[in-house]
Amino acid sequence: MTFHSSVVILDYGSQYTQLITRRVRELGIYARILPGDASLIRIQESLPSAILLSGGPSSVYDRDAPQLPEGFLAYQAANHIPVLGICYGMQLLVNTFHGKVKKAGSREYGRMQVQPFKSSLLFPENQPFQAWMSHGDEAAELPAGFQSTARSAAGSIAAIENGAARLYGLQFHPEVTHTETGTDILKRFLFDIADLKPDWNMESVLEEQVQLIRDQVGPSDHVICALSGGVDSAVAAALVHRAVGDRLHCFFVDHGLLRLQEGDRVMELFKNKLHLPVTRLDHSVRYLKKLEGVSDPEQKRKIIGLNLFKALKKLLS
Repeated sequence: MTFHSSVVILDYGSQYTQLITRRVRELGIYARILPGDASLIRIQESLPSAILLSGGPSSVYDRDAPQLPEGFLAYQAANHIPVLGICYGMQLLVNTFHGKVKKAGSREYGRMQVQPFKSSLLFPENQPFQAWMSHGDEAAELPAGFQSTARSAAGSIAAIENGAARLYGLQFHPEVTHTETGTDILKRFLFDIADLKPDWNMESVLEEQVQLIRDQVGPSDHVICALSGGVDSAVAAALVHRAVGDRLHCFFVDHGLLRLQEGDRVMELFKNKLHLPVTRLDHSVRYLKKLEGVSDPEQKRKIIGLNLFKALKKLLS
C-alpha cells in the first residue's frame, strides 16, 4: 500500500470546511475531515503530517465552545506537527495558550485589505492583499511565544505565528476565491512550513484501491456483490469489476418496494452505463407477504435486510 502525505482538518462548524479540504486536495495533498471533538486516537490513526483548524460560528470564550481534543497539544508538540488555525481556529489557538479573545468593536465581514508587517514564511513578499473576513470576535492579546505578522485595514490582528512551536493562525479565509493570495498562502503552509510533497490525486487512489482488491481476491477467486441500486454498492461493484473483471457476479434483488419502473432503470444503468454483470432476482411477492401488516419503518428495514441475506445465502448454497 502506498502512503501519502496526509492533512487532517478539524471541523468546528465552518461553512467552508469542505472548501478547505478541496483546496488542499487540489494542491496534491490528501486531506480528510474529522470533527473538532474527534478523539486523539482518531487523529493519530490518520497519520497527519499537518493539521488545519477550521472556522466556526462559536465564540471561544463561551462556556460550551468547542475546544481542541484532549491530549492534542502534547501530541502536536511531541511530533512537531505544523498547525494552521483559520478564523475560529486561530482564536482557538490564542485562547488555548492563554491569550485573550474578545468581541470585536465592529464585525469584519467581506473583502478587506490585509497588510503583513513582519517577516513570515506565509507572507514572504510583505505586500498588502485583499482577504475575505467573516468574524465578530478578535484576538486582543497574544499568548507568550506568539507574534502578530499581519493586520487588517481596520487594525485587527489578521495573522499570528509561533514558528518554534510550528503554530500558525489566520483570521481571514485563504480557502475562498475572494482572498487574492489564498492559494499561495496555503501552498506556503503545506510545502514550505510543513514540507509536504504533492504526491496524491484521485486517479492514484483509484488504482491503489483496485490493486488492494486484486491482492485480497487473488488471481482465480470469484466475488459476489449485492447491488441495491444506490451509490455505495454501485461504486463498490465498479471498483471490484475493474479489479477482477468477469469473476465478479452482481445480484440485484427486486423486493417490490421500488418506485414505478425503478428496477428497470437500475438494470439499464448497470448494463449500459457501468457495464456490470448483474442478475436480477424478482422476490417482490415474497417480500410483500413478509411485510404484510407491518407498519413500523425500522421493523420493515430489518425484515428486508434479513430476507435479502437469506436470499443470497440460498443462492450461494
